[in-house]
Amino acid sequence: MLCAATTATAHNTQLSNAVLEVSGSAVRIDLDLNGRDLEVALNATLLSSPATVTGEALASARSGIEAYLAEHVRLAADGTPCELRVLGLEPAAEHVKVHAQFACAKASDTLIYRATPFAEIDPRARHMVTVTGDAKRFGLLSVSTPELAITAVRQSAWSVFGRYLFSGVEHIAIGFDHIAFLLATIVWGRRLLPLVKVITAFTVAHSITLTAAVLGAVTPDPAWVEAAIAASIVYVAAENFFVRDVGRRWPLTFAFGLVHGFGFASVLREYGLPQEALAPALAAFNIGVELGQLAIVATALVVLHGVDRLERRAGVAEIPDRRVAWAISIAVGLLGLWWLFERIGALIAPG
Repeated sequence: MLCAATTATAHNTQLSNAVLEVSGSAVRIDLDLNGRDLEVALNATLLSSPATVTGEALASARSGIEAYLAEHVRLAADGTPCELRVLGLEPAAEHVKVHAQFACAKASDTLIYRATPFAEIDPRARHMVTVTGDAKRFGLLSVSTPELAITAVRQSAWSVFGRYLFSGVEHIAIGFDHIAFLLATIVWGRRLLPLVKVITAFTVAHSITLTAAVLGAVTPDPAWVEAAIAASIVYVAAENFFVRDVGRRWPLTFAFGLVHGFGFASVLREYGLPQEALAPALAAFNIGVELGQLAIVATALVVLHGVDRLERRAGVAEIPDRRVAWAISIAVGLLGLWWLFERIGALIAPG
């Protein structure tokens, strides 16, 4: 009878997985946990029939999952615990994917990762760890060996520069709100010099606030920053119906560049900054953003000049054509309005 009771109440856990990406003082972690294991550990219901984790059950159990992870998944930098922040929970068939980040007080050459998920319900529980980024490690943790020492690899200044240069280019390439702002700003422009003045003013401004925010001198609420960025897009798009002289826009783009810089800073904080190479990282990210902007402006100019040539052949007298400029401005303005309402809605939504 005792053997039967032991067999009936035992729970054999599945292998859990974690991928840690070390980047300066920021450490991202993606966890893959078995839904049934979480059910047993939390004494909650996450799976429906067939065995699939539902989004509703996951949302209701979020606080319990966060508390469980805070107890069983830890990271310390030079002996100081890092704060675990859960960014999102994602159902994946019978599994739960957790996207989170450890916030450490400072970058450290030595991190200690300690993980004991489900060890309390199964002494044979195993946890596989893969470390990428500034450090490269692989480990299989268990009750007997619950910790993994992670030693960061020292990078040269040139290595850091190249990495953050690419990050800056990548961010502007996928930052559709920044691209929309640039397009609305230059839609009347055809000559290079006035556009260089405008883009340079924008770059200088966002470099100032980006540096100030990353260094902690100014830390505005990211949600308000995102709403202000959307408002800047709407304003510039609307102004295109009254202002054609792009060369006189540099004070405006400078002012809005200060706002956009805070948006770039929130992204850079997610990447993390190496304290031993802070200046090269900041400079490289700014240069990368600038290169990305110039590529976008150059591409837009080629397209606009192509449209102008087609219209000249069609006998259009007014070049640049106000209909083209206004059509682009309307499209960008509507997109900016959608972002603005969406972001204001997120600000005023309860919770």
